[in-house]
Amino acid sequence: MNYSVEYHTNHITISDFRGKYQNQEKFMAFCRECPRYNSTWSCPPLFFDVDKYLDKFTYIYVICAKIKLSSHTIAEADTSGKIKDMGWEIVSSVKTDLDEKLLDMEKHIPDSVALSSGGCIFCEACSRKEGLPCRQPDKMRYSMDAFGFDLTAITKDMFSIDIQWCKDRLPDYFTLIHGLLSKTTIPEKLWKK
Repeated sequence: MNYSVEYHTNHITISDFRGKYQNQEKFMAFCRECPRYNSTWSCPPLFFDVDKYLDKFTYIYVICAKIKLSSHTIAEADTSGKIKDMGWEIVSSVKTDLDEKLLDMEKHIPDSVALSSGGCIFCEACSRKEGLPCRQPDKMRYSMDAFGFDLTAITKDMFSIDIQWCKDRLPDYFTLIHGLLSKTTIPEKLWKK
């Protein structure tokens, strides 16, 4: 499969970000429709006060991965099964790489915490379904969606990118949005890797 990834970055205060992009009531309704709801530790319902969690931070550094697919890859996905499988393989590969990079950044930036795109995929099956604690709390990070953030608006406003969706074919590109919460400003050389 041929694809390339462009990374775009931007930052904003967490209070401005929440004011512009957070609508918990609206986006939790979408989350409740998702099969990951109440079955993955990174996804809602979260077991803590979202406002108190976010209030600890001053800034959010947002990373957008635009995954451009080759025309050959799009043409190769000529059945609904291939669209689903190939799309998942591409997105999960880039997501895992970006998750690992942000976990590494946390080590170099005191009091920072990463937010992921979509649910955690570090375990084949999440222990939450069995009522057990997270098996990899050192890696699991909460989804941006879990806080009620409008990813479509973030992508459009902060990066001038419209999200494309799989319908009857693979899109021209996929978009992943990750974040890094911080209490202080982060030197550009650390977060624009």
